[in-house]
Amino acid sequence: MERFERFDDQKLDSLRARYRGDDLFRTWARPLCRLEEQLGELNAVEVWSETEMLRQRLADVKAHPDAEAEFMFGQLISRHQSERTVIIILTVLFTQMADAAPDEEEDAAERNPNRAVCNVLAHVLMTPKHRAFALKLINVFKHRRYDNEGRKIVLPVTNYMDVRSPLQLMDDAAKANVETCVGEILERTQGVRRMLAVAWNVYTVIWRNICAIQEVGLLIGKNEPRNNSWGKNLKLVANVLGMMRGIKCGERMLIDGSVSAVSDVLGSNMRSYISKHADFGSSNTPLTKELHTRIKQLIEMKVADGADRG
Repeated sequence: MERFERFDDQKLDSLRARYRGDDLFRTWARPLCRLEEQLGELNAVEVWSETEMLRQRLADVKAHPDAEAEFMFGQLISRHQSERTVIIILTVLFTQMADAAPDEEEDAAERNPNRAVCNVLAHVLMTPKHRAFALKLINVFKHRRYDNEGRKIVLPVTNYMDVRSPLQLMDDAAKANVETCVGEILERTQGVRRMLAVAWNVYTVIWRNICAIQEVGLLIGKNEPRNNSWGKNLKLVANVLGMMRGIKCGERMLIDGSVSAVSDVLGSNMRSYISKHADFGSSNTPLTKELHTRIKQLIEMKVADGADRG
């Protein structure tokens, strides 16, 4: 893992808007903010973002994700250079994994679909070196029984490993921001409609789920290439359209059109960004290999299920 860099205000504001609709995030926000104030730790948004990254890594492992979890402590130490920070992140991740079954039921642990990952995390957190601090964090979390309006906190059962889209955990304001972004992209790409092998509503759902991805939400506001007429990341849009040209949909490609034809839709010369969407580390794409893979898998999934679960 690469070294962690603290978030700037723009990134914090963007992610906080996405997370605040999540009941578990709001419950953790106060203790995590106190840790930031008192110990100089990561803030609540940064901690939650790290757990999102870890959950995505687990989700990418189709068999035995618990084996991947065994490596998390060492990877996070290299990334943060602080055992205390790592224990905070893993404790929050543990509560997310444990939230997949009602904890008031006697067989909750056995019924939890994430129990193997929970067992790995519990083993790390309960080692003698970390046990006291981890238990203190969990106790502070459990003792927060009322929200800021005086209402009793009742956390819904949520399997964070089965969340098909970040939209499921966003509040209305964050969803509205996603819809604005999607609307602008649909308007810019109206010309591909005649080339699509799927219905326009499926294409819309694909973009809605892409724009809901944390990293995409942060990238889309950048003006790339510079001085393009949209003023946002047209390069990223061209990259995604390029991916769609290479994804099968029945007997056709999802976008059945030449690079030049797709470029003409965007209103300027986007051919290199369309054809070289996987040219990582170059000026042809702002995407990392990991994000590219995630977007491609999302598109393939939505094409396969016809966006029924979008």
